[in-house]
Amino acid sequence: MATSEEEHPVDNDNLVDNDSEEDQFDDIAEQHIQSSNELKVVDLSDVVCSNELKVVDRSDMFGRDPRKRTAPVDVPSDEFPHKRFKQNMEIQDVVMEHALYFLPAKSLCRFKTVNKEWDQYINSPFFAHQQTHSFRDISGLFCQLPGDKPSFISLDQDAYGIPSPSLSFLPQPVTLRTACNGLLCCQSCFEQNSYYICNPVNEEWKVLPEPNFYHGPDQSALALAFEPSALNFAAHFELVCAFSLSLTDQPVICFEIYSSRSRSWRLAETVCSELDALKLNGDGIFLKGVVFWETFAGAILAFDLKEEHYGILSLPPNSGPQGVLTEMRGELCYILPVREGNSYTLEIHGDMDMNLKHIIPLNLGFLSHTHQESIRVLACVNDDAVVILFGDRVIAYNMKARTVETLRDIVIGNYNGEYNAGFAKYLPYVNSLVHVRSSYITSLLSEDPTTSYSYLKSP
Repeated sequence: MATSEEEHPVDNDNLVDNDSEEDQFDDIAEQHIQSSNELKVVDLSDVVCSNELKVVDRSDMFGRDPRKRTAPVDVPSDEFPHKRFKQNMEIQDVVMEHALYFLPAKSLCRFKTVNKEWDQYINSPFFAHQQTHSFRDISGLFCQLPGDKPSFISLDQDAYGIPSPSLSFLPQPVTLRTACNGLLCCQSCFEQNSYYICNPVNEEWKVLPEPNFYHGPDQSALALAFEPSALNFAAHFELVCAFSLSLTDQPVICFEIYSSRSRSWRLAETVCSELDALKLNGDGIFLKGVVFWETFAGAILAFDLKEEHYGILSLPPNSGPQGVLTEMRGELCYILPVREGNSYTLEIHGDMDMNLKHIIPLNLGFLSHTHQESIRVLACVNDDAVVILFGDRVIAYNMKARTVETLRDIVIGNYNGEYNAGFAKYLPYVNSLVHVRSSYITSLLSEDPTTSYSYLKSP
């Protein structure tokens, strides 16, 4: 039932980024990169012998005129409070600066209580940038059943978690659409063309401007593209919508793309008129600069974001709602469960032709005695584990150790496993500290941006 805007007010303070600060940040980053290519940086910690630092003239190192005299300049070490020197570092300092950013967000929130210094360090936006770049493990799956609120299925309750699994911090009820490297894309339940990008860990969010074209619920498919990198300080992302449009007698697939850099939508010049791609089967995934969608015709529609070209790949002959298009060991693959009597196997297809690469037996142990349970593969997580919906249970199966762990028992009124397999939404999620609103980072550069770069270090 439609609901008026007055019943679901939107907080406008959260909707607008500080454009001038973000532009300033990007300009400074570019200057910093250029200067680092021109100057040879000397690590002062290698030449420190006392509590004072001796600044060396670069001309002494590159052929200074011996007749010209220069006096050394002594700078107290407390002028560089951010720099920790090897002889003064304790084990907690080593852990803080070289290990923390490889941990998930939930663990880091607990470590804030170690002391005030750790709390300040973990709250630093540059630490969040390092953690986003360094931590890539799938931490769990967001789940949404038909007509229900979102929820979160953690792979490890002690290590992974979020404060609001139902996404109640968003101004409206939403439907899960797609996720990528810590960012989540949701669609308003009341406005078809209203999209939210959020991080459930820090509860930051932004609403995207309305697209130029109507994205119908049955004629469009989304894919969120976000690739953490050492230079992607502002966490720029793209949202790609493939939708059907009737330009002539023959409908085509068009691609409308939102870019967080330009903060606007644009329509790609490429259109797809392939019959195998005209009916997309749900939202897609992003991998290595390319977006992939399944189609109802047993094919894969691939769209290169950089070149804005498309291609058609084949799916295995028996593909269907029980299988999943996913990432495994950094490559695109399709995992299909196969049942023979009371035994199950996983077929892993890969390469551009989706050839059969591996057949892995499923040793489900105490689960295998159940009679004719429905089975659906949800995702491959962290290379060695597969998350499976088996009947009314979500389980994690370790393909190396051949062990089974029950993650959740799902009970939905009178619905059965077949209903869940066809209609429930499951999105792999990374427990990341990535910031959605860039102004949080760029605000630190407002006073003296150039000196703030002394804190930037490669992981």
